[in-house]
Amino acid sequence: MGDTVGPSASLDFDQTTSRFLAWFTSADGTRISPKVELKDLRAQNAGRGAVAKNDIVEDEELFAIPRSLVLTTTTSSIVPSLLEPLEDMGAWPPLIVTIIYEYLRHEQSPWYPYFQVLPTTFDSLMFWNQQELEELQASAVVDKIGKRSAEESWKSSIIPLMLQHPDSFPLASATTEAEKTAKLIELAHMAGSLLMAYAFDIDRDENKNENDDEASEDHDWEEDDEAEPLKGMVPLADMLNADADRNNARLYQETGYLVMKATKPISQGEQIFNDYGPLPRSDLLRMYGYLTDNYAQYDVVEISYDLLLEVSGRKTSHDPAWIQKEEQLEELGLLDDGYAITRAEQGLSTTLPDAIPGELHMLLRALCTHDKNGGANLKKPKDSITVEEAALLQSILTKRITEYSTSYEADQALWASLNQTGFDDADIAAGKSLRRCSMALQVRMGEKEILHQLLSICQEHIKQKSEELRGPNSNGFSKRKHDGDTNTQPKKVARR
Repeated sequence: MGDTVGPSASLDFDQTTSRFLAWFTSADGTRISPKVELKDLRAQNAGRGAVAKNDIVEDEELFAIPRSLVLTTTTSSIVPSLLEPLEDMGAWPPLIVTIIYEYLRHEQSPWYPYFQVLPTTFDSLMFWNQQELEELQASAVVDKIGKRSAEESWKSSIIPLMLQHPDSFPLASATTEAEKTAKLIELAHMAGSLLMAYAFDIDRDENKNENDDEASEDHDWEEDDEAEPLKGMVPLADMLNADADRNNARLYQETGYLVMKATKPISQGEQIFNDYGPLPRSDLLRMYGYLTDNYAQYDVVEISYDLLLEVSGRKTSHDPAWIQKEEQLEELGLLDDGYAITRAEQGLSTTLPDAIPGELHMLLRALCTHDKNGGANLKKPKDSITVEEAALLQSILTKRITEYSTSYEADQALWASLNQTGFDDADIAAGKSLRRCSMALQVRMGEKEILHQLLSICQEHIKQKSEELRGPNSNGFSKRKHDGDTNTQPKKVARR
């Protein structure tokens, strides 16, 4: 991962790696293949990474971690009663407190050598200053950071709890309650970021059949509908970097163990990658603080519901017919804060119905329907985007593009200039990290590419539909009527 500055500045990078490996291999029950080594990949902005020393075959075990070595609320020596007030708050708050507890124990913690190879500074969006965040311009990811809401939640939950137990959370450098609160918030950000970037969901059932776990196609740990899975920090497993579809390893559950295995052959000298899934670069940056070009294929751009209402003239509408229609859209699960547009597959011709999510098309249809009969026209098929609907979408896309403060062409020129001058992190201008600014530039360029791509598809659709309507065997009235003859339900979206 990109942010990999060791927490102990007095120890050399290689020395902390060696101490970590010595700790790991000496722990009861651990296994590590002689074909696997940790290497310094900071020159590639990848920190530590696992590399194959020899060829590895598919399904070969890379290493195994006993559950007792996984840092969780139950393996820590923290007093269980201390965490009881947090039981109803989900998995995160108790584990944040547990990580802070173990971190403050220093050499007394069994995980001390592990903490020495974990970062305490991050490039994830939670740690960007306002000037750096402004480089993301109109990206919807800015609204997903949630720094203020997280801190407010902590101030009413985990911070008072830790202040009540100074022996468990010693803060030698802080004397006043305000100083202690500020320090604990800083530590909570560190612990929360470690969880975001490194933690695994772990099945509560240790006796679960191994074959059941390996049969899962989508996730290593299946979440039980009736019980939230445990979260835990898994030493060594979190040393693996990730780079989209280059993944070649995966963590599996076996009785009493978490086992990392190769999912395909890995050649000598090749890096061993875990799988984060198809994350857009905006979320990769928000959660993990780094980017690679391989994630560009998963980029998305969001069109907000407010923008749809604004461009269609419905934002301040008090029309009873529209209010009724909006209620029906809500009942159908078609309303959301925003609608994600994905990048079209490279080299493939994409039609407008395929380029937008079904729920967005249904909303466009509702916005373009002027009848007084509520939602009577909400059942038209996805594959019949009318000229009027496409024209509204074109206006929305045009408006969305203007929300960014620079043009795509200007961004391209800036990117070319940065590539010529290099990306030295030591170059700080106007309180901004050049590395962070360059990552923000890549995110906003990706979003603008999708918008311009969809705008082009939309314009082509309007041209094609208009030509069809002008044809000798068709007219506008009959064509529109024909489009509404069948019924195709859109895919339901999950609210954020």
